[in-house]
Amino acid sequence: MKAPTRVAVIHAFFVLFAIALVARAAKVQVVEGKQWVARGKRQHFFASALSAPRGQILDASGNTLVESREMTRVALALPEVRDTAFVLKALRRARLDAAAVHAAIDRRRRWIDLPGLYSASDVASISKLNGVHLTPVLQRVYGNSDGIKRIVGSLDVRGNPLDGLELALDSILRGDSGRVSLARDNNGRALDSPDGWTEQPKPGSTVMLTINNTLQDICERELSIAVDSLKADGGDIVVMNPHTGEILALASNRVGRTTFGNTAVTEPFEPGSTLKPFVAASLLEHKRARPSDIVSTHNGRLELDGRVITDMHKAAQLSLADVIRFSSNVGIVEFGQRLTPRQKYETFRDLGFGMALGVPLPAEAAGTLREPKQWSRQTAASILMGYEIAVTPLQLVTAYAAIANGGELLEPHLVKEVRSVNGKVLYRAEPRAVRRVMSGEVARTIQQMLLAVVQEGTATKADLATFEVAGKSGTARRTSQNAGYTAGNYTASFVGLFPGNDPQYVVLVKLDSPKGAHYAGGDIAAPVTQIVLRAALAARDAALDREGLAASEKSTLAESAGSPSKAALTSPPRLARGVRGDATDPLDRAAYDPSDNMTPPATPEETAPYIVDLPASPRAAAAPRAALTPRPIPDVRRLSVREAVRTLHGAGFRVRVVTAASSATFPAAGTMATPGSLVQLTRPLE
Repeated sequence: MKAPTRVAVIHAFFVLFAIALVARAAKVQVVEGKQWVARGKRQHFFASALSAPRGQILDASGNTLVESREMTRVALALPEVRDTAFVLKALRRARLDAAAVHAAIDRRRRWIDLPGLYSASDVASISKLNGVHLTPVLQRVYGNSDGIKRIVGSLDVRGNPLDGLELALDSILRGDSGRVSLARDNNGRALDSPDGWTEQPKPGSTVMLTINNTLQDICERELSIAVDSLKADGGDIVVMNPHTGEILALASNRVGRTTFGNTAVTEPFEPGSTLKPFVAASLLEHKRARPSDIVSTHNGRLELDGRVITDMHKAAQLSLADVIRFSSNVGIVEFGQRLTPRQKYETFRDLGFGMALGVPLPAEAAGTLREPKQWSRQTAASILMGYEIAVTPLQLVTAYAAIANGGELLEPHLVKEVRSVNGKVLYRAEPRAVRRVMSGEVARTIQQMLLAVVQEGTATKADLATFEVAGKSGTARRTSQNAGYTAGNYTASFVGLFPGNDPQYVVLVKLDSPKGAHYAGGDIAAPVTQIVLRAALAARDAALDREGLAASEKSTLAESAGSPSKAALTSPPRLARGVRGDATDPLDRAAYDPSDNMTPPATPEETAPYIVDLPASPRAAAAPRAALTPRPIPDVRRLSVREAVRTLHGAGFRVRVVTAASSATFPAAGTMATPGSLVQLTRPLE
């Protein structure tokens, strides 16, 4: 056989090499094609997550409380910067922090994150510079109100919810994140991505609250003024619509400490005499008493189970209606003995005490309500006076709403509506009755008792000239850590129904540890309630039914022949000799120190006449006036701005403060104007 020539061998080698190349190319392109395409994409493109804008939070009128705003974070990669001086100059022109760049250069850092967030228009001029990296971020923008912030909560720097509704409703507000694939050049810098590579983020749903922003501002302002003027440790104001369970305002204030949650739902307190109307309702519901039934009140002093219970209004005997009107501790204990311990416990349990209400706010407290088997010998009397039981302000308002709406305990609502990004309603709150806690007849009877409390009882300072107000005050001793009940340390509270004959509001005002000679709920919490109601009447939008109010004016009620007589519910109390019938709000003197089980009697200083230094008008002695009767604008030229605003609000006017050369009002002082009119208050230039 002839041996192959050298040329043939070389030709054969090239043929085999060509076959191998073709086979390899076929394998790469046909068999491994998808793998190589994916590897190429990984090298030339990179995926980046796009945060979805969180949903808006609105108030009940549709005003924005919280929204997401797209901002930009700026960073510099110093190795990529060709002309440092030029970049620094560009940063200064864009009003960015060039000093931070200088400091980083001095420390020879390679990557610099500039502090702060900037709008897209602010950084547009530096977006094309080498070494400048812009990262879009979403910033959560909140309203200026601290009270609103305590309700809605906040986010950390990474956008994770920390507290409030932001945490409780995170799955609704968060939305679905998107992804974007960015192309890279040979130096690794990002290029615009092709259209087909982007997955758009889906914004979160919009949440509408039941909070009325106008009423919330009024409550926060008046609470701040009251806490400051009374040197209190703090306080809470809660306003609810008793017919729907909607929470209209939720204001909290604490002095000297930062609170991230809303203390109206997180901090229970002993309510004192504000619990007495529910004891009366239980007595009526169980047919154990009638409003006109009379018990001996022992001239305001009763020894029971090793301790002394006293009254500020000392009387030999009182009817059940007068026990509520004058807040008699002795009387409520005497009447309460007609109820068994189980009936007392079930009365408060059915009102929702001792259990969380389920509002979407983290750390909601359940309060304290012990079963009868855990009671001490003195609990049966103490619980009737609002001791050895703890409730949150929201729980107490919810219970009073049952009196206002005819006897139904409603589920409280903070979220009114949830809408998707395209406007579709995903959830809408509807009034939901948890249970009936008293009959309609009993609820109306208790309302009449509460009307008498404001008209001629312990809370006359809550009364209005044009509308009826019903309510109950309370003054409970506070405990100190490891010291039990301490003298001079009280919780002053008042729960009001407005209007008293057909309530649209249930308002609770609570002040913690007010300083000074006066600390009774009827003296300091009731006037704050009056101021809140007057400001709400003067406001344009404070969740009030104006047509319904017109039928509730005192002049209209006085002319109505079918109005029920309140005199039938009460009988004149026979007070002890030498004691005035119009004395101040009775302190809950049955509060006791467990160490001695005794309560000191009232001192002469505590029963002496006094004047309270709180902005509240005296109860009108003249005939009631119509709500829209013109009245003169007060002269406030010599008052400070705060005092002037309070005076004008107290007179029923809306106020706008502007800067001018001198202090005056427009219209001028003395001009007749209708309540609710806008008064322009000018303050001097500083």
